[in-house]
Order: sequence, then C-alpha cells, then structure tokens
Amino acid sequence: MSALSTPKSLSDQVIGAIRNVIGAYPAVLLEPSFTDNEWLFLKECLDSSFVSSVGKFIDRFEADLATYTVAKYAVAVVNGTADLHIALKLTVVNAGDEVLIPALTFVATAIAVTYCGATPYFIVSEDRTLCVDAQKLCDYLKNCKGHRAGQCVNRTTGRIIRAIVPMHTFGHTLQILMVSWL
Repeated sequence: MSALSTPKSLSDQVIGAIRNVIGAYPAVLLEPSFTDNEWLFLKECLDSSFVSSVGKFIDRFEADLATYTVAKYAVAVVNGTADLHIALKLTVVNAGDEVLIPALTFVATAIAVTYCGATPYFIVSEDRTLCVDAQKLCDYLKNCKGHRAGQCVNRTTGRIIRAIVPMHTFGHTLQILMVSWL
C-alpha cells in the first residue's frame, strides 16, 4: 500500500478537526520568560520556600484580586482541578449526584466531579465549536429527567442532576438555549 493511499491516523483526524475550528494557525504554547522584577520575585519565593499556596505574594495577589473584582474575598488555588472541585462543593454537589460535563474536556473536569463523590455524565460536543451541543443537552434533559422533591433527577440512574460544567473550547463560547428544565 502506498503512502498516498494510507488512511489518516486518528491523531491526524483529530488535529485536522481542531484546525477546522481554530483556523490554520496552530495553538501556541508559550515558554515563560522571567526578567527584571519577575526574576527577583521568583528568586525571593524560592529563597523563602514559599512557592505554593502561602506567602506574601499569594496574600497580595488575593487581596488585589478581591479589590479588582469588588469581592469580599478571593482565594488562589493550585490548579484548575482544585478550582473546579471548590466550585462544585460550593454548588453543593454531593456524593451520589450527577454532574453534566462536556465530552471534550480535560480529564480534570471529571476528576473534580469524582472528588465530590459524584458521577460525571458526558454530554456530546458540537462539531463546529467543540463545546457542549446545546440541542443535544436539551434533548437529553427532556428525555431523561424527572423531578423528586423539587430536584432534577436522571430517571435512568436515579441520581440528582446537580450541575453542568460548561467549557468554552478554544475561546468559543458555549451557547446554551434558554430552557426551563429544572
């Protein structure tokens, strides 16, 4: 079989689909550059051993962020998984609940759901934007949900559908249809 007739690998197909969404130019990952004050502050953090979740720079960042957003408090976390986990806990996601997440997402989304003891349920992504397909989400909710004590329940699994975690892939915003499904 010649190279011209070889079918594309799955990874080539995925990369092609992504390029169709974001355009011909590839996504660029930036290499960090520490100059001037950045290098001095980084060195100070390393010398003081405050390189994770405590220290004067974290305190200052949280205070500045709270001021900027006009929030009473702001809390810096170590990564996106921790952020999602906290957000899910704040929305009172409990063990045994179901959380709807995009089929196309980083594994941290599902991990954050399981940290709560809940079950991730993957919703189909749209071909054009790679975000959750709003129509398929609406169809799923119309066909599978029921109500129990004022809560949305998956009739098949019996789990409370507690939340949906949207994801805006490559800067495309998730377009959710305004529907009354709760």
